[in-house]
Amino acid sequence: MNVEIQRRNIVHRILDIENVQLLNKIEDLLNNDIYAYSTSGESLTINQYKSHLSEIMKLSDAGEAGYSSEEARKKIIKK
Repeated sequence: MNVEIQRRNIVHRILDIENVQLLNKIEDLLNNDIYAYSTSGESLTINQYKSHLSEIMKLSDAGEAGYSSEEARKKIIKK
């Protein structure tokens, strides 16, 4: 089956669902899907990724300095 057709079929089926518990399970599945990987190779769900970005923004807003280009380069080359 074509991916586009499969997506449409799933969307139509979801629109017909009236069971809130089932919708919550679907939402959990979508939120827990691997979205990105950290620089250390750890998989991140979309919620973990958003949390990670929020933490970075808080530190940045608080004036915390991140890594310099040279420090980042050394960390990347080590691995």
